[in-house]
Amino acid sequence: MQVTPKYRRKSNRWIVDTRPKGIKKLNNHKGEQKEFSNQEDAGAYAAQVNAAQGNGGVISGTQSQTIDNAVVALHQRCDQRVKDGKITWKHGENLKIHCAFFSNLQFNGGRFGDVRCADISTADIEDLLIPQVIGRPKTIKEKLASLKQLFDLAHRLGWCSHTNPARQVKLEQSRYGKNAPTKKLTRFCVSEIRDLIEAALANEKIARGTNITWCDGLALAFAAQTGLRFGEQAALHWDAIDLENGRVKVERVVRKIAPKVYEIQPAPKTDASYRTVFLTPQLVTQLREWKLRSPHNDLVFPTRAGTFHCQSANWYNRVLHPACDEVGIDRIRWHDLRHFFASICLELFGEDLNRICKLMGHKSINTTRELYGHWIDDPERDAIDAEEFGNKLWA
Repeated sequence: MQVTPKYRRKSNRWIVDTRPKGIKKLNNHKGEQKEFSNQEDAGAYAAQVNAAQGNGGVISGTQSQTIDNAVVALHQRCDQRVKDGKITWKHGENLKIHCAFFSNLQFNGGRFGDVRCADISTADIEDLLIPQVIGRPKTIKEKLASLKQLFDLAHRLGWCSHTNPARQVKLEQSRYGKNAPTKKLTRFCVSEIRDLIEAALANEKIARGTNITWCDGLALAFAAQTGLRFGEQAALHWDAIDLENGRVKVERVVRKIAPKVYEIQPAPKTDASYRTVFLTPQLVTQLREWKLRSPHNDLVFPTRAGTFHCQSANWYNRVLHPACDEVGIDRIRWHDLRHFFASICLELFGEDLNRICKLMGHKSINTTRELYGHWIDDPERDAIDAEEFGNKLWA
């Protein structure tokens, strides 16, 4: 039997009740109703109780709990937070995967998961764990962030007498810092993307069992001219398209909520993802034509069956890669069309990163600068600007 925190409205407190007979008591205690001022602390205590159920209900001293115990507690807490809508299913799964990964790493001749939480120091993580983590700097930082959450929970449960050791970890700047080598995005040629769009539109086919030419090519053209993420575009409804004023509102997203289970949710990636993006006159004309012949009155880019697209693989195989092959360019990802949109915006709006940040739906302008800043750092353009500035000043 598992315990879950319950909110008591009258006292504005969270309650964890360990009195029922089906619950094995902590340290042979009779059980109690324990009150907490917030859901976080109540959830942490409930996770501690639930983790003890597989150990006869007895926790042999909080300081003896291992990393594996903390991982079990984290799994239960993640499941509860997903159920409560606090985090997405994908976020919860990533946390579980990352922490399970750390549990199985080598540590002083044994498994890290077998070590007591109280015995781990910041130096241990820096010297013994991080060197075993292979991947891009971003991936390693994400895994370290998950480890920090694991030790946050262990500390909250009283399994660490000291502060969270993972939060004091300093990554080597040459490998993970601002100067770490990163793969820069390739800037696409306008003529190549134009040829790609034209090829995709020309190859639109009549849907099987109908006399309707489907919108696959239009989907590619839309992605390249709006910069929407795949999940944002797949979730688009006609009520978000303003054909009169040439604008599209981004307010829904297709999200994975369980293995092979997807749904449209009224919550894009971040608050900044709620945005309005302009539509080119050419795109407005094409959308008007598609709306008239579309057999479905809800989704803008539905499947043949009228449902939403769950993954971009369908558009890859049917539209994008055949078009790439036809125009003779290397096969690109669907997300690269978003980067193309950003490159055009840079040409239009110069170095107004705030404007580009809003159009792209980035949470922070730092993200925009990190992704596209090297496109702005152009020595040839600087030389031209310098000459024009001089001519303007001294003419």
